[in-house]
Amino acid sequence: MRLLRPLFALCLFCLGANAVAQVTFEQPNEQVSGERLFDTCVFCHGLEAQGNDRRDGPALAGLPAWYIEQQMKNFRDGIRGTHPEDVPGKVMHFTRGLMRDDAHIARVSEYISGLEPGLPMAANAVGARPYIWDSPYAGLDPSITGDAEAGRQTYATTCALCHGADGSGNEALGAADLRYLSEIYLARQMLYFRDGVRGAHPQDVRGAQMAAMAKILTTDQAIADVIAYIQTL
Repeated sequence: MRLLRPLFALCLFCLGANAVAQVTFEQPNEQVSGERLFDTCVFCHGLEAQGNDRRDGPALAGLPAWYIEQQMKNFRDGIRGTHPEDVPGKVMHFTRGLMRDDAHIARVSEYISGLEPGLPMAANAVGARPYIWDSPYAGLDPSITGDAEAGRQTYATTCALCHGADGSGNEALGAADLRYLSEIYLARQMLYFRDGVRGAHPQDVRGAQMAAMAKILTTDQAIADVIAYIQTL
């Protein structure tokens, strides 16, 4: 059963990618709306881009269009999501039909950025992750409890310069808005940055900056503390 679930999910993604390819490639002159392009994102990210942790899809609603565009281009160009441990990132490569050119990316990014942030995560009737992999980066040990007060100090000295005291991010520095990202997603990305799964590509300048800062968080407890504080912003 553990093997069937990921294979089934993989089939669904392939079908979704093919559907997008039909929309964008069969009618190349059609101006496909961002809302229509977003249809292929719903499976993982939810109808309102509110995210779905059980499908490893982060919340996207409310993220600025510039940040979404940059990350989609990174996935398209192989700058992000190619490391063997980044299984959710690899899934994004099935949506390359959506990311055929910068105009498509801009339209869907603009649509997503206009959706209401902070909605509850999408429910998953199956009740379990469709992606099950043996990886130390699937998440933090559930026995670790974050200390928001300890995380406040670390955030102020390590994160606030780029992401802002309120976690709203900074376009000039390429720093993401952290306020609506889930604990699971934040934990995984911090582990990725710290341990070289993300931010190691020579063209990922912003990612390299984040990787350097993440290495300051030498223990999983330190990561849990910072995330606990971010959740209060």
